[in-house]
Amino acid sequence: MIEFPGTEQEVRQLERFLTATEKLSSDAKLEGMRARALAHAERLSNAVNIGFAGEFGAGKSSLANMLAGADILPTGPQHLKLPLVIVAYADVPETTVGWWNKEPKTYSGIALEKAAADEPDFISVGINTPALKEISLFDLPGSGALDDTYKKTLDLLKFVDCAIWCTNGTNAWRETERHLWSKVPPELRANSLLAVTHADLPPVQGSLDRVLARLNKEKDGMFREIVPIGTPVAVKAIAQEPEPDFALWETCGGQNLAEQVLDAASNRRRSDLDAARKDLQQEFLPYLEELEGPEPEPAVSETPAMHATLGSALPPLNNPILEDWLAAIASIYEDLRESSNIEPAAFLHSCQEIVEDFAERLEQGGEIDPDADWIPAEFEKATDLLLLLQFESGDAPLNDAISILAQLGDNLAWAGSTVAAAQSKTGT
Repeated sequence: MIEFPGTEQEVRQLERFLTATEKLSSDAKLEGMRARALAHAERLSNAVNIGFAGEFGAGKSSLANMLAGADILPTGPQHLKLPLVIVAYADVPETTVGWWNKEPKTYSGIALEKAAADEPDFISVGINTPALKEISLFDLPGSGALDDTYKKTLDLLKFVDCAIWCTNGTNAWRETERHLWSKVPPELRANSLLAVTHADLPPVQGSLDRVLARLNKEKDGMFREIVPIGTPVAVKAIAQEPEPDFALWETCGGQNLAEQVLDAASNRRRSDLDAARKDLQQEFLPYLEELEGPEPEPAVSETPAMHATLGSALPPLNNPILEDWLAAIASIYEDLRESSNIEPAAFLHSCQEIVEDFAERLEQGGEIDPDADWIPAEFEKATDLLLLLQFESGDAPLNDAISILAQLGDNLAWAGSTVAAAQSKTGT
């Protein structure tokens, strides 16, 4: 399973450093440290930016729509000329029109035509899709083979953390594309993908093995992976009712592409996290210890990890929400033990529903220590991860789901309870 590493602890430490040093006498060294700490905090608090680029007609907007899970961006021949379009998470759908040199303005709902009429430098569309809490999608304007539009592509790629270059499978990876991509910074190329689109078309299918063999020989130093994708088939597979056609989703390339995108994004997040930890350990935290003494440890007792068998006994805790959580988890494990042929998707869906219920309960507040205010976000993140696991096959997703549930139980055990004698709730 591909999982984004948590960043809450590092962000809190960075914010503590920034707060403690805000009113100190300024010098060049401290200002440099504060600038780096602020940059780390912003990177770890924001989504990873995934850019979609390619020549006109390569299918990049269709691919972005598929991963967003919504038909937002116009595709195919159309007269709506759009600048950079960013698709990001928002509680309520909205469209923001932006310029590099003046204040933005916002429209309610998805209003691309109205936004385009303002002739902005970029447009941001916010939708309530949980996966977009971790990644934002940047749909770059298409580039032409014989004009200077590639210069705009290069400028906009500076804003993304990972990129997906879309090449049309009917004439894959032309010299004009190779020329543009060679100008992209090596660090971005190393964490980007080459998507061979239109892989569902018969002419492409007939030559796909030969095309992939050629591209894989050229990928070193250019892309981390080459991924063929039949986008229309993938969209059809994921939209099937009453549940997605997982077999079709996998054979058309949708599963591989989704996993590769998440892997590239989480790789970037881990890189950012490592850089922040290095500065924290070598400079920021030692500076704070000299300034105010070491950070106090939380006054809570350690508890053993909850294992898949639920055989480990937890110490007595005045923690009603943890008791309810363990009871809820025990019920689905009992179902798993009693049903030898239980469908993995059904088990994962049950896990997701329970986590969603407890996430809503935690959002209401009052049941965990105020210092553990990061725990509701962990439950929200786990909900998204359990949803993604339902698109994977084999035993690995089940093992990963069990690990997620165990970690959430440990979090609740750590948090304790602020309620001396709360009335028990089922949470399910």
